[in-house]
Amino acid sequence: MATDVTFLPTKKPRRSTRLVVREIEDHKETIIRHGPLGYFNILPLELRFYLFNFLTIEDLSILTITSKIMRNLVEGYRITQPVTRHITPQPHNHVFKPPEHYELYFEKYEKLGLLMKRSTCLYATKDRLRVINDFLTKMMCCNSENDHDRENCISLTCFGKFFHTVIAGWDDTECLKAFEAICNHTSLLKNIKAVVTAKAGTYPKIELSMRLLIRRIFLDPCPSLMDKAFWLTRILKPWPMVTQARIIYLLYGASKDGDIFWFEMCENTPINTEQSLSHFGEIAECIQLLFNYKKEWSEDDIISVVDELTSSPDEWLAENVANLLLLCGDKITSKLLISKAINGRIIELCSVTTSFCLVCVKNSYSLSCVMIMVQNILQVMDNSKDRLLFINSMMDMFKELILDMHEFTESEEVHDSDLFYMVTALTEFTKRTIQMAFKNMLL
Repeated sequence: MATDVTFLPTKKPRRSTRLVVREIEDHKETIIRHGPLGYFNILPLELRFYLFNFLTIEDLSILTITSKIMRNLVEGYRITQPVTRHITPQPHNHVFKPPEHYELYFEKYEKLGLLMKRSTCLYATKDRLRVINDFLTKMMCCNSENDHDRENCISLTCFGKFFHTVIAGWDDTECLKAFEAICNHTSLLKNIKAVVTAKAGTYPKIELSMRLLIRRIFLDPCPSLMDKAFWLTRILKPWPMVTQARIIYLLYGASKDGDIFWFEMCENTPINTEQSLSHFGEIAECIQLLFNYKKEWSEDDIISVVDELTSSPDEWLAENVANLLLLCGDKITSKLLISKAINGRIIELCSVTTSFCLVCVKNSYSLSCVMIMVQNILQVMDNSKDRLLFINSMMDMFKELILDMHEFTESEEVHDSDLFYMVTALTEFTKRTIQMAFKNMLL
């Protein structure tokens, strides 16, 4: 049975254009007022990221701490390519910059580190380390065409500034994970092992690479001495004492034009105070740093490291040992010399002590510190026989050094100069000894 259906025509409701616009405006106003990002809520994502292109790294960093949603937005912008070209490292950082531009670059990467720290603050440590490793990959000199002059490239130093800003405030366990991650990423421990197990100077390029990487990433950018001691300890502690000494010299030993002078301390002595500071200053600072880091280093550890250091890769000249110890300070020097006295190493003790006198005369230092050391040594000796043996042996050492200098020095100019200093050292030491012996009579 067919049914007739009649459809009534419908008429589209008439709306005022003014009302439609007003409704849209009201909707926008609601979004702006109640949305977490304010005016940013009404913009599409592409336009938000486009606006971020006009902000500085500092501005972006400040935005990350305004709200969680804004932090997520900035983080999304940071990891989106290619819109972050103005804040991520590019190969042009490997082009060598004039020294006057260094500070600008270092400041930029500290700010970039702060941005990275804030934008990844809710990440797990392993995820933050992945970001750090990705950043390091772009900064490694070996990944650049400009790999021929690493000493003058500032990329690793820039990364060091970035790295220490990111990990500021991390606890020791997290810092240890960061250290292990970078070691694995750069094959650091493998390369150190190759260097320290081979003859000194066998792999000059790897030696320089390790020196620059360790110092520029872990040590030089440290904000405090305690931080530096912590990182230096992480580098040294996995190895035995002999290897620790080699690593210290690898990091701070004398060098020029990218070559580390491994045998310089075994063959030559500094010609003046400036060269002495250049050769031994940083090594002495390193030893002082470890000596004051009581948390993980004992006095015996430091004495053992210094003993190994002054025997690596061969026995140092006594004058060089004296130069190093004088820069290390009275505490470390006294501990080392007293240790030699207790263990009956009289010949070594006399050699170093006479060299102390020579170094003081050459550099116009007072012999007061030497006399105090001699008194401290005599006090720890058990009997008068040992004390007399030490004094006599020291005077005999002066005699042997003067005779050897007279007999074996070839150049007349060098001969006269060295002989003058040695005789002067003996004279000054004798004067001081006589004054101490007849002190009561001279008052």
